[in-house]
Amino acid sequence: MLHELLRSAVRSVPPAPQTGPGAAEEIVPDFQATASPTTSVGDEAEITRLAALSAVAYEQERKEAAQQLHCRVSVLDKLVAEARGGVGDTLAGHALNLPEPEPWPEQVDRAALLDSIVAAICRHMVLDDGEADTLALWTVGTHVYDVFVIFPRLAITSPVRRCGKTTLLDILASLVLRPLLASGISTAGVFRTVEKAHPTLLIDEIDRFLKNSEETIGVLNAGHRRGGQVVRVVETRDGYEPRAFDCFSPAALTGIGKLPDTLDDRSVKVKLRRKRRDEKVASLRLDRMEAFEILSRKAARWADDTRARLAEADPDMPPVLFNRVADNWRPLIAVADAAGGEWPERARRVAEAAAAQDPDESARTILLADLRDLFDREPSGVLFTKEDILPVLAGMDHRPWPEWRNDKPLSAKQLAGLLKPFRVSPGTVRRGDRTDKGYRRADLEDAFARYLDEASAFQSVTPSQVANSAGFGDFQSVTHSENVTDPMAKKSRTPAGCDGVTDQDPLASEEEATWTA
Repeated sequence: MLHELLRSAVRSVPPAPQTGPGAAEEIVPDFQATASPTTSVGDEAEITRLAALSAVAYEQERKEAAQQLHCRVSVLDKLVAEARGGVGDTLAGHALNLPEPEPWPEQVDRAALLDSIVAAICRHMVLDDGEADTLALWTVGTHVYDVFVIFPRLAITSPVRRCGKTTLLDILASLVLRPLLASGISTAGVFRTVEKAHPTLLIDEIDRFLKNSEETIGVLNAGHRRGGQVVRVVETRDGYEPRAFDCFSPAALTGIGKLPDTLDDRSVKVKLRRKRRDEKVASLRLDRMEAFEILSRKAARWADDTRARLAEADPDMPPVLFNRVADNWRPLIAVADAAGGEWPERARRVAEAAAAQDPDESARTILLADLRDLFDREPSGVLFTKEDILPVLAGMDHRPWPEWRNDKPLSAKQLAGLLKPFRVSPGTVRRGDRTDKGYRRADLEDAFARYLDEASAFQSVTPSQVANSAGFGDFQSVTHSENVTDPMAKKSRTPAGCDGVTDQDPLASEEEATWTA
């Protein structure tokens, strides 16, 4: 047996191809042997001699012995361990042991399970409206993530330290499927771990170790959808071979500030704030997590009983959610629909509120819909920026425009910046005998046609508001078009509503042009 192991271990290896400074990092060894193609009885006797040495003596001789036997030290370690009659795990660290919850023995009330998870999280965390619901849906979804085409990343961010990110990760680790907590992980660590174990990655301080790692960001992006993979060249006994590594697995990522744009775009979000002195929560005791473990077992049973239904799910999505925002929320809304009770409506309201606060592609499309509403009420097809557009947008309390930046309304330059990606620029326009800076409908028609066909219902649905309270009261119902104030009418602002969002685009310069209506 030992002779056969040594014979198979000492094959020759061709030199690694060099294609640049980073070429060596691309080669992932997938076997342990090198050098001479033949063995001898003397080699086998040397392995037996080494196996009889004490641990200290073997450590002193192993490198020189490996050179004499023309094999790698790691191969020699395994051969010596085999000769000693042991399993021979001499690798650094220790093997992954990801907890797999035993499904609850009885059927689970699905809506009650989500309610219980919300209550358990809120016992230890101070969260804004809807965030515990998001966490509950995402947590249960990890137990059945593989039935979905896309499963969102969970972005847990805060403006500063000590806002509870690590505590929340500890809670999630007791609830999700196959949790793997890590405060830092390499690119290879991500794709090799996912390929082997498909854990729920719980990565802390991602803002720190992802600063200069576009490659790791790319791997995490690839894991957003089923079939996402990376290709690496691996070393084999016969040379080098490209191999694909699966990246699809749930991941919760915590950091200070905003995640990298591409990761943020693939995430549902929880934005933590530091607890006030008058806000009381129970301390999380990691040695007393039995209640969470029971919820995890119930989630596992829920997943087993609901898997087939979720695989066929195609939930109706709120009209304010589309493109990637809709992709991220679709599996969570499918989970809510399967739970029943008040959860289908509740999840949609949370999703609508989250989309209304997101200053990304959805905000631009909301802006297009609002501008089309304004143009529908102006037969000339011309709107002046300061007179017709900005005052009306500033009065839309259900939109982000009143508190767009630093609690101030959307400005003319910010408006131009949001429209610039649609190839729309402001200019000097004429309406009757008046001229001023503004926009012509004709120049926005292409953007309306391209981006509003799938989201035309923006005109008739008002996203629910996010209350200032940190509790979890009932959500306000969606306001339909017949109850919406004329968007051309001036509306007073209220302190409550969507959080202020920051303009992520550079301030666009206003290109001069003169148009006549």
